[in-house]
Amino acid sequence: MWLPRDRFVEIDGLQLRYWLEGEAGPNIVLIHGIGGAVDVWRRQFEQLRKTHCVLALDLPGCGRSAIPPDFPPDALRMLAAAVRRVMQAVGMERATLVGSSLGGAVAVEFAIRWPEIVSSLVLIAPAGMTHQVAWSLRLMTVPVLGECLTRPSRSRTAQAIRQCVADPAGVEEDDIDRAFAMASLSGAQAAFLRLLRTYASLFGLDRRELRRLQQGMRTIQAPTLLIWGGRDRIIPLSAAYVALKHLPNAGLIVRPDSGHLVFVDEPAWFDRTLVEFVQAPERMLAVLRLQTPAPRVEPFPAQLLTRLRTLPAVTASVRLNPRIRTVAALALLALVALPVGQGAMRRPWR
Repeated sequence: MWLPRDRFVEIDGLQLRYWLEGEAGPNIVLIHGIGGAVDVWRRQFEQLRKTHCVLALDLPGCGRSAIPPDFPPDALRMLAAAVRRVMQAVGMERATLVGSSLGGAVAVEFAIRWPEIVSSLVLIAPAGMTHQVAWSLRLMTVPVLGECLTRPSRSRTAQAIRQCVADPAGVEEDDIDRAFAMASLSGAQAAFLRLLRTYASLFGLDRRELRRLQQGMRTIQAPTLLIWGGRDRIIPLSAAYVALKHLPNAGLIVRPDSGHLVFVDEPAWFDRTLVEFVQAPERMLAVLRLQTPAPRVEPFPAQLLTRLRTLPAVTASVRLNPRIRTVAALALLALVALPVGQGAMRRPWR
């Protein structure tokens, strides 16, 4: 298996790992999601380096990059600044930014702050469009429980990766081994939880940060391609239409048989689409605007609604003070919503 050479650069006192391949052609910067690393893009490097200059980095506190002393409340700004500094270090002046999940939110933050060096954006199920996120991530924000759920083990690593794709059989053992090795590095678990807890809680993603990000999205004029998997179990497809509402120059592609990481489920299709978009972004967006259907309004899951109706009776039957009763109701809500919510997010686009 071919892999790019690991390189390191010091940014604000932190050693950040990056991959850089290709010399000719347009520049592309790949930004991974939370808990990820440059390795998630290995399939893209194999092909794109032949026709493009491709850069990817481990964000601060992720992969094999150094861990910052703390993540500030405006962590997105810090992460976007790290991407810009690495671009400057390798002499990359302007590029198409490709962000997956949290990396999508970082790419949006980057485009808001430095629009002059963004040729175009490709956002793959980006975070920051809605407060909704998988219950597995929400539960990790709870102290003690999160530490138990993220304790490094190869089986947990494999489960986390396979939850992000539609076909678990497509995840190679070597990919799991590399991800587990990085998850086992000193301080990696604590860094993951600190980053997650800066913008998420049991109630989902921080709404104030969402409002700030969405307000900034309205100023982005760069051509933007949104890509979503119809079987995404991490961020629901409904978030794509929130993104379309706030991004003034965007189009959407839904891949019905892919999960959260479309570029892992369908690497050949993704690479072709990315190359075509980089070459002629406005042409692709013009076609997509004619094809994008109106958003579907999902009914509230009947099974969950039935369970929720029992909550008042359950809590009223126990004589507890109001604060404890509220906490108990929220915990019960999390438990009953988990299986139903995951099933609802598996519905493919029709």
